[in-house]
Amino acid sequence: MARWTRRGRLAAGAVLLVLLTACSADEDKDEGNRTYQDEHLVCDHDFSSDDDKDTVERIGGLVTDDFVVKLTESTRLGVVALVEGDTRKAFDELHEAYGVAVVARLEEDGARTVSGLGQVRELVAAACGEPGRG
Repeated sequence: MARWTRRGRLAAGAVLLVLLTACSADEDKDEGNRTYQDEHLVCDHDFSSDDDKDTVERIGGLVTDDFVVKLTESTRLGVVALVEGDTRKAFDELHEAYGVAVVARLEEDGARTVSGLGQVRELVAAACGEPGRG
């Protein structure tokens, strides 16, 4: 029966660690491209409500260990938040605590605010069945 040497166990452990890290990196890539939204979205939400304005002010710039809110906008879907970091955790926390309707990863292109607002418009149009708008 073969017996593992200390060197063999260390090499096997290193290989396992590399494989697990690679799998985790692939999951992070997939995670970054996701958009999470309330299951009961409506396209006629009152985007000028005081509650939505308050939510936008309260969560704008919010920083946690898992995500940072980069842009928030009150829309006809409700409040939409664009984040950097873990979008799944951001949606879970922001939806539960503040009623945020949609959370997506902020797409980077150098002009954050301008492109972020365009990204919000595209998310709303797609959710409301208007993919040609943006």
